[in-house]
Amino acid sequence: MARALLLSLLVRQHLALKEKFRARYPHSWLVWEAGVWNVPETSEQNHGTTRLPTSELYDCLPSGDAMCFELAAAPGKDELTLGRASHNVFVVNDATVSREHLVLHAQPDGRWMVSALAQGGPAMLSGKLLRPGQPMPLESGMQLQLGDVRLTFHDAESFHTRMGHTAALMLANQRGSQQNPA
Repeated sequence: MARALLLSLLVRQHLALKEKFRARYPHSWLVWEAGVWNVPETSEQNHGTTRLPTSELYDCLPSGDAMCFELAAAPGKDELTLGRASHNVFVVNDATVSREHLVLHAQPDGRWMVSALAQGGPAMLSGKLLRPGQPMPLESGMQLQLGDVRLTFHDAESFHTRMGHTAALMLANQRGSQQNPA
């Protein structure tokens, strides 16, 4: 089963676990950049966009939080699907994403490739259109664009670096707010 965790929760684990964090999370990650990731609500003005289901939850999440998908292939299964439909390994619940949008391919050397699915909508990798059946290699920092959704690929090392930077910013913000209470 694939893990999907909020960046803010992973940062807290990074702070608590320190060096053990690397051992607990040794895989590559896709990060659905700042947004909201719950069941879509529909209205006449904003059809099918994802957003928080209640205003009470909004205060619980840090601004700019991100959803993180751990890329860990199961034994004997080297493909992970991504799309809006619930049968995908990674469900991206946004109306601008196709039900079956793309597939991630685990390589024997631990690297990842990505390809668009024929039935999916357009997908861009670092500004280049992905073509169905033509896998492209993923490298740290590359961005996938699926409709209005932006995902950043991180190998394990760059993900741990991002966690360290994010944790340092979080601590600096906490210190600043303690020194300057409102």
